[in-house]
Amino acid sequence: MNENADKHLDDLTRKVIGKSAMERPSLDFTQTIMSQIKALKTSKITTYVPLISKRMWSIMAVGMVAILVYIGLSTSGEESSWLNNLGLERFSNYELSNPLAGIEFSQTLVYAVLLFAIMLCIQIPILKRHFDKRFES
Repeated sequence: MNENADKHLDDLTRKVIGKSAMERPSLDFTQTIMSQIKALKTSKITTYVPLISKRMWSIMAVGMVAILVYIGLSTSGEESSWLNNLGLERFSNYELSNPLAGIEFSQTLVYAVLLFAIMLCIQIPILKRHFDKRFES
């Protein structure tokens, strides 16, 4: 009797499967799924946060400029006094010669480098905006 019930159940499932048509997804199925995926909010765990903020970069830049200005404007008497405090008197009268003092650049080269720097500063924001839009959509 158990075999007869199994056979009857097997016949019934074959009839049901045979009569049902294969389901096909709609034509815009992939597009619908992708739009739903893009609509999901990104979690704050995966968002990019720079290690050094823009404010800190600007503070460091101002500090470096201040140090360079201080070194450039300080007098030789002040330099020798702190060198003497450190016990570095032998370096107080030591002068370094500038190895690049004899090099002269043509006006064409100066203009080319200046134009290259300006174009680079213009193109970087444009390319960044282009790639940001490309990755958004």
